[in-house]
Amino acid sequence: MFSSARLIRSDLNMARVEMIYGLDIGGTKIEIAVYDERYELQASWRVDTPVDSYNTFLDTIVEMVVEADGRSKKVGTVGLGIPGYKGLDGRLVCSNIPCVNGKYLKQDLSQRLGRDVVIENDVMAFVYSESNGGVADGHENVLGVILGTGMSGALCINGHVYHGRQNVAGEYGHVGLSGALLQRYDFPKRACGCGSFGCVEKYLSGPGLLWMSSHFGAEYESVIDLVRGYQQKERCAVVVFNAYLDCLGSYLSELTKMFDPHVIVLGGGISNIGEIYDAIPSIMAKYVLVNTSPPKVVAAMYGDSSGVRGAAILGQGVYATEQPYSRVRA
Repeated sequence: MFSSARLIRSDLNMARVEMIYGLDIGGTKIEIAVYDERYELQASWRVDTPVDSYNTFLDTIVEMVVEADGRSKKVGTVGLGIPGYKGLDGRLVCSNIPCVNGKYLKQDLSQRLGRDVVIENDVMAFVYSESNGGVADGHENVLGVILGTGMSGALCINGHVYHGRQNVAGEYGHVGLSGALLQRYDFPKRACGCGSFGCVEKYLSGPGLLWMSSHFGAEYESVIDLVRGYQQKERCAVVVFNAYLDCLGSYLSELTKMFDPHVIVLGGGISNIGEIYDAIPSIMAKYVLVNTSPPKVVAAMYGDSSGVRGAAILGQGVYATEQPYSRVRA
C-alpha cells in the first residue's frame, strides 16, 4: 500500500485522453474497469472494500489506479461510483462504507492521484451509462430503478443526470407502498432503516421479495428458488410472485405519474428475472392515469457493469472539450 502522504504525479493536459478508468465501489468489493477512448473494455479486476480505515480505503483506490496506469502505460482519467451522496458541505454521506462517511473523498483522492477525480452516486452512474450508449440511448427522459439488496433510482434528462437541490434525487426506495396494496395483501407497515415505515424498499428489493414469500407462508430460501418455483407453476410461488408483480407495477406507475419517462431501465439482481418484462406492461396499464400509457420497461444493456462504465464516462468528461460520450457516437 502507498503512504497516505504520497502524491501520484500525472499530466492530463493533453489534447485527448487515451485511457479512461471507472471504479464501482460497493460495501464488499471495489471494481476498476479500464477503457480505451472508444469505451471498449481493456481490463477489469476487483478487490475487497476496506470499510473501517479511511487511510486504507484511500490507499486501496490509489493502488488500483496506479496499477491501471502501469498496465496501460498511460495516465487515465478517474471516475468513481459509490453509494450515498455528497452533502451541501462537500462531505460524503455513505452508510454502506463507514470509513468514508463525512469525508472529503473527492478532494483527498484528487490530491493523492494528482488528477481531478469525479465522484458520482453509483445508481446515477448506472442510469447515465444506460442513457449514453446503453439501452436508453437517444431517449429524452430516462428513469432508472435498481432492484437489488436495496432499492434506489435516478433520472437522466437529455443524457444528463438530475441531482436535485441536495444531491438526493432518486431515493425512490423510501416512498411508501400504496395503502390499497398494504390492505389487499395484509402487509404490515415494515420499519425501514431511513426511520419511516412502509417504504417500498422493504417489499420490492431482493430481501423484500423473500420477506413477501414468508408472509404468504412459503419456504423459499432464495430469490432463485422462488423464481424457479414460479416458472414450474408451484402454487405458493405463483401467489407470491404475482403479488410482487402487482406491487412493482403499481410502484412503477406511480413513478410514471411523477416523471412521465420515455423508458424505465431496471438494474440489480431482480432485473434479471425475465418474467417481469412480459408481465409488467399490462399491470402498469391498470395503474397509470386515464388516457395515458406506461413507458417501456427494459433491462440494462450493460448489466452489472453499467455503473462502472457510467463512472468512467463521467470521469473522462472532466477533460473533454465536448460532451464526453459524443466522440463514441461519431
